[in-house]
Amino acid sequence: MANHTTSKASLFQRMVNIGANAEFSVTENRYLQVTNIASILGLLFMVVWMITALSLTGIPMIYLSNGLLALLFSFVLIFNARGWRVLASTWFTATGYLGAILFLYLLGYSSGVWVIFYIIIITPYMTFPQKARKLAIGFSILGGLTLICSVALQSSIQAHYDVMDPFFLQMVNISTTGLICLTIAWTLSVLIDRSEESLKAEQKRSDDLLHNILPVNVARDLKETGKTIPKRHNNVTIMFTDFKGFTELVASIPAITLVNELNDIFGRFDEIVEEAGVEKIETIGDAYVAASGLEKEMTQHAINCITAAKQMLSYLEERNRQHEIKWSMRVGIHSGPIVSGVVGKKKFSYDLFGDTINTASRMESTGEPGKINISGPTFQLVKDDIEYDYRGKIHAKGKGEIEMYFVK
Repeated sequence: MANHTTSKASLFQRMVNIGANAEFSVTENRYLQVTNIASILGLLFMVVWMITALSLTGIPMIYLSNGLLALLFSFVLIFNARGWRVLASTWFTATGYLGAILFLYLLGYSSGVWVIFYIIIITPYMTFPQKARKLAIGFSILGGLTLICSVALQSSIQAHYDVMDPFFLQMVNISTTGLICLTIAWTLSVLIDRSEESLKAEQKRSDDLLHNILPVNVARDLKETGKTIPKRHNNVTIMFTDFKGFTELVASIPAITLVNELNDIFGRFDEIVEEAGVEKIETIGDAYVAASGLEKEMTQHAINCITAAKQMLSYLEERNRQHEIKWSMRVGIHSGPIVSGVVGKKKFSYDLFGDTINTASRMESTGEPGKINISGPTFQLVKDDIEYDYRGKIHAKGKGEIEMYFVK
């Protein structure tokens, strides 16, 4: 029984999604699905009336009219399957309008058929695609004017086939029309909720992707204003790392292996720096650049970078014991003022500018594998919190003599 129910549900779902296209917008697919559901309800309504007419009257004009309208409603699904969206919505509305006029003529005003015009008034806004909105308004106005005329002329609209009790006809037509309106409105509500959930999920994915590329405050500025103003930071700490012998390693292993290795290592580095309160800036080949103190003013930005660097080196030591490829990394850290900002109009790149980042790069290049090389300004910020070896003044390319320290 469960499998049978699932099969029926999946069949109905397939019918509802006839013509749906991944290239359509969420709203466009929603209109299409409502059109399909409305046409299925119209078809079922006509089939029920055809069976009722066969049972109670036996008049061919009545049940054949129901059968014809049921067939016309089925064409809506065919048109949507072909991608003829405007034709499908027009055909559905025109078929409903034709059916209401026809049965108003056959059964008279007292049958309650006139309530169907309410469906014709509201459904165009739920079924027509946005590009055919004027046509939808036209059908709604036509349905409203016809409803007004039928009420005004009700005494003149007499049944040409007085074969059923008017009270029975009113009860069935009004209740069924109300049920159809309720079903369509409920369906639209469900589809809107799903659309909103889908949009929220998509927005979250976009936000997460943006935050993976840019700091939170920069991403927020870009979303809200479309631009971001470069910001000066008086005191931050920059960490530079790279791998010794990387050029030789590139030549000795397949490129895909190299990329997978770096992805694995840098992925773990991302986790480490986030836990330590450090912001990843970028990777350039085998170089990994991060900074602390950009998001908000803090006093522990230097110790944050040192903490992250120690964990990164510890991770590599453990990894080297378990992997064939051995990685040897240098770390350089320097503190000072910096300017941050986004450059370019496409494929945004968040970067740091100033002498501080250049000096941090020199600290890395003059360091040693497996050690954390810090500058004098960084040392002054952390000297009470670390053990160190003073290296003296070391010549750095383009910077002259710089006081350096190895963190133990």
